[in-house]
Amino acid sequence: MKHLRANGVAINGSSQKRKLRNMGYYHGYKGYRFVGRAANRLPITDFNQIITVYNFDTQVKTLMYPWVMGVETALKNRTLEAVLDDAGSVYFEDIWKKSLTDYRNAPSRGRYSEAWDKRQRLRGEIDSLIFRNRKEKDVIAHFKEKDEEIPIWAIFEVMTLGNFGAFYLCLDQRVKTSIVRDLGMPTNLDSAHILGSIIFAMKDLRNAIAHNSTVYDVRFKTSRTYRMVSRLFESEMNLSWVDLTDITDYVVLLVYLLKRLGFSKTDCNRVIDDYRRALDRFKADAPQDVYDAIIGRKVPHELVRLRDYVKGA
Repeated sequence: MKHLRANGVAINGSSQKRKLRNMGYYHGYKGYRFVGRAANRLPITDFNQIITVYNFDTQVKTLMYPWVMGVETALKNRTLEAVLDDAGSVYFEDIWKKSLTDYRNAPSRGRYSEAWDKRQRLRGEIDSLIFRNRKEKDVIAHFKEKDEEIPIWAIFEVMTLGNFGAFYLCLDQRVKTSIVRDLGMPTNLDSAHILGSIIFAMKDLRNAIAHNSTVYDVRFKTSRTYRMVSRLFESEMNLSWVDLTDITDYVVLLVYLLKRLGFSKTDCNRVIDDYRRALDRFKADAPQDVYDAIIGRKVPHELVRLRDYVKGA
């Protein structure tokens, strides 16, 4: 507290002391005093302003988490259905030979080598998943104890989103095309490629939420650009600036996926309404310059277009 006061942040009393201890100096103050990177310091002058940012971040994670988990499960299920239909088998060896063959479509020797390596890494990931979960997860242990081949649906049960993304990328183009057609994604874009980018974007968001990392400024994002995803939203919702550079963009992405996966309009609007309420609370409690630094000014128009998409799509 003395250090904060020496650096221009007003903090006093037992109540603020308790909040700082619960939030944590490093996880809380150090993590919530900037946007994106440490050099982009927020104009914080009072510890209550840190609390306001922290509360907004927590509210966003709370409202997103169940929907992100629902999207993860639904995407895996759609992919599993397409793979079983394509391979005609539930066993990984058959799927490996028949459906996990994207490398054969490579347009050049360099791309072929890259795709071949990616496929081999996937096999290592699958073997590692089975070995790590051979005792702790009944869905794997059951088949191991009976000395039976482990079906792909059991492997999917222990896959992370990162594993799933790697699996999707290795699928033959015909399987990816089947998945995006099932989702009703546009045919005038390379939707199969876009969906791969979306899966990894959701992986970053899901991991940040699950590990209670900061999300309000999307510092969790591992890819620098999502041009194809931006083109998707321009085509689908006439939103030309949704490039996953702020947290509202991820709300748009989440609602888009919910809609494509067949969740109800009520569900989609609930996400929008909950986010709108979190924004309103944040705007009411935060200084305008802090709010603008984190949220920006495009949000009202973006949420209107998003609601129109839910209504009409």
